Amino acid sequence: MCLWLPNWPIQRRLVGRDRDERALIVYSGGGRGKPRVVACSRAARTQGVLPGMTLAEAQSLWSAAAARRVRFEEHDPTADQQALRDLARWCQQHLSPKVALDTSAVPDCLLLDATGCGEAAFAESATTMLERQYYRAAAVVAGTVGAAWALAHYGQAEGVRAVPAGGEKKALQPLPIEALRLPAAIVESLHQLRVMRIDQLLVLPRAQLPARFGIEILRQIDRALGSVPEIVAPEPLVEPLQASWEFESAVTDGRTISAALDYLLDWLLARIPTEHFGIQRLVCTLKLVDDEPLCFRVELLQPATSKRDLLELIELQMQRLRLVGEVSQITVQPAVIRPLEYRQDELFGGSHAGRWRHEVRGLLERLSSRLGDKAVLTPVLQPDAQPEYACRYEPSLLADLSRPLTVVNPPMATAPVRPAFLRADPSTVAGISLAVDGSPLQFEWNGHLYLVEQAWGPERIETGWWRGQDIRRDYFLVETTAGERFWMFRDLTAGEWYLHGIFA
Repeated sequence: MCLWLPNWPIQRRLVGRDRDERALIVYSGGGRGKPRVVACSRAARTQGVLPGMTLAEAQSLWSAAAARRVRFEEHDPTADQQALRDLARWCQQHLSPKVALDTSAVPDCLLLDATGCGEAAFAESATTMLERQYYRAAAVVAGTVGAAWALAHYGQAEGVRAVPAGGEKKALQPLPIEALRLPAAIVESLHQLRVMRIDQLLVLPRAQLPARFGIEILRQIDRALGSVPEIVAPEPLVEPLQASWEFESAVTDGRTISAALDYLLDWLLARIPTEHFGIQRLVCTLKLVDDEPLCFRVELLQPATSKRDLLELIELQMQRLRLVGEVSQITVQPAVIRPLEYRQDELFGGSHAGRWRHEVRGLLERLSSRLGDKAVLTPVLQPDAQPEYACRYEPSLLADLSRPLTVVNPPMATAPVRPAFLRADPSTVAGISLAVDGSPLQFEWNGHLYLVEQAWGPERIETGWWRGQDIRRDYFLVETTAGERFWMFRDLTAGEWYLHGIFA
């Protein structure tokens, strides 16, 4: 994600200067040539000041009487970069542990790792939190650094944007070629050829570009489109947020330990902006007097801000521990802090589905804390054509349960649907059909004869040659005269019928 802070030399100077209504103009100092305006505030722009004009010209726009309403400050690139680095360290604590500075000659944005955070929601939270710190930012989440940088600087003036996976090329095409961060000489040469936009550049013969403009043009195109990785160096991590309690004398009493944990959680939550962020993983360490420290993790399905919920999960974990000595110190450290998820149907507390989801997540978290991570499993779909391999089980605390559960019950004519109960090994049945490729009229299973009232299909499922023995099946959803529904298939290789699933 690219967090662009437009007009950064002005922004960083205005932070903390409340009720200062004077126009601000930042100008270049020594060096060759006349001093020129580097950046200016909105009030200065309304007077006609623009970046690039000479300082003398900007000064002439203000009369002697109005001179007290403007402030001139010399440009300090080192201070600008240091302020941006300070902001990056703040973002490490509140947004993402991986934050890098823009590597351009005049940096004005931050690059954050938004993996697994929910792109649009994460970007919205980031801009909101920066606004509370009196910064104005535009946020773009994309699959490449180059695309995110280009869209942040040239694709919009402000706001939030998330580019769908694989959509970088389409999003970049209407932007000016400057968005590719090309050297000024290359940009000037392209302009002479009337190549102004990225889509015009992409249609030029690729093999001829290096000879005319140098290899850098291909490197920047490939970085933006993701053909070549772009490596950025994140800022060194600041000291992690953690809280410790050292007892004057070692203790074994559970109530004393719980009281210390209660205090530590209060201390931690007070330092996290809980209106936007919560703790999803908490690491607790108990330092013992005569033994190795005991360390355990508290995992949550979604970020939490409730001290009561966190304390309950910690106590469930501690019930599984066997204290073999006295505790001299307790340390609690949030290992994962993520943006909170908000659902529109839960804003006013009237959603039964929202309360149901909250109760299910709480139950899974308590069971996992009490029984262990690997004792509570959740089925997760995976892309596999063969139905019996289209699902795997993983610990519930690692599964993606952020999406609301839905009950799939479309009209039978608009299948495909899948049964609630799928047999690991399909059962052979004696089926009868009129046509070779037709649905069964009746079948016998477990000693019972079932007459088919209606059927939907076939749905053909095949596997590739690389899977070994080829799987070729025609599936039918059948409804019996008694109203029961089954999922059956004919093995197209052997011609036999199998019952694979049962609809509840």
